[in-house]
Amino acid sequence: MTKTLTGFVSFIFLLITAGILYAGPNQWTLTEGMYPIGGYHMSLCPSDNNIIYTTGGIRLSPQYLYKSIDKGNTWSQVSNINTYWYYVYAALDNSSTIYLINGISPGVYKSTDGGNTVTLYTTGISSTARITDLCITDTTGTIYLGADFVYKSTDGGETWSPASTGMGDVSYINFSVSSMSSSLIYATGGNGLYKTIDGGNHWSLLTSSSNLYEWRCIRVNPVNPDIVYAIPGSNNYYLHKSIDGGTTWSLKSTGLPAWMLLDIATVPGDGNILFATSPSGNGVYISTDTGETWQEMNNGFSAYPPTIVQLLVIPGKSPIILAASDQGIYSYTLTTTSVEKEQWEGYEEKK
Repeated sequence: MTKTLTGFVSFIFLLITAGILYAGPNQWTLTEGMYPIGGYHMSLCPSDNNIIYTTGGIRLSPQYLYKSIDKGNTWSQVSNINTYWYYVYAALDNSSTIYLINGISPGVYKSTDGGNTVTLYTTGISSTARITDLCITDTTGTIYLGADFVYKSTDGGETWSPASTGMGDVSYINFSVSSMSSSLIYATGGNGLYKTIDGGNHWSLLTSSSNLYEWRCIRVNPVNPDIVYAIPGSNNYYLHKSIDGGTTWSLKSTGLPAWMLLDIATVPGDGNILFATSPSGNGVYISTDTGETWQEMNNGFSAYPPTIVQLLVIPGKSPIILAASDQGIYSYTLTTTSVEKEQWEGYEEKK
C-alpha cells in the first residue's frame, strides 16, 4: 500500500510541476460504432475538430473508411466506398477533402465529399512505389508523399514530382512537419533520419543506420522545432530525443516498458506533454516533461489491454486522446483545473 501511495503522489507531483493538473474522468472508454472492428489509422480535421476519419478492419487488417462527427464518440462507415484502405489524411482547411492510400495502387486517392467518391492520382509517381505516409503542410495544395523516395505535389495531389535531393536509398518514409514552419520537415528513411528546412528542395541526413527499417516514427515538438522525438528499431525500440534539431540524440526510457514503442503523439500548443504507445499490450504512457520521464495511463482498459497502433490528440482546454486498437477506438479526456496554462487559451474547442 505504501509503495502504491508513493507512486500515486509522485505522479501527481509530476503533473503539477509540469504546470497542469489533470482531474476528472481520466480513464479510457471504448467508443461506439467500431467494435469489433479495430481502428487502424486516424486523421483529425483541423478545420473542424469534431470530425475524424479512420480506416478500420478486423484484427487491425485495413479495410473500410469510418467517420466521426462528435470527436470520436461514435463512428459510422462511409458506405459508398467498398475497398481496403490503409491510411487516411484530412486536408487542413476543408473537412470534406481527404486523401486515401490503399497499399496496392501506386498513387493517392482524393475525395472532396468526405470519402463518398474518390479519384486516383498517379501522375509522376513510380508504378512500383510502396507508399507509407503522406504529409499536408499548408492550405495551398503542398503535399509530400513517402514511398521509395519523397514525392511533392503543389496542386493538391493531382500531380507529383521527386523531392528527395540529399537522400540516399530510402524506404518506409514517415514525416513530421513543424507547426512553426511548413518548410521544416523531419522524415524517417530506411537508412536514417532526415531533415529539410526548404520545403523538400534538399534533405540533410541527421543520423544513419544499417537496418533498412530502423526508424519507424518521428515527431517534432509543437512549440520548439529543435526538440524532436523518434523511435528506432534498436535499443528495444525506446524513445530517442534530440534537443538540437536532430544533430545528437539521447535515449529516454524512464518509466517506459522494456519493449517496443510504436507511436508518439504531441499536444498542439503544448511543448511539454506527449504520449507514447506500445503495440505489445503495454498500453499508453504520458510524459509531462518533454519525454524525460513517463507514467502509465491505462485506467479503463480491460485485464487484456488492447494492441494500440496509433494515438491522436484532439486539442482543447480538455484535450481528448484517441487510441486506435484491435478492439476498436478508445477515448480518454484530460480535464484541467480551473487555473489554465497560458498556451491553452488559444485552443478553445471548435464548434
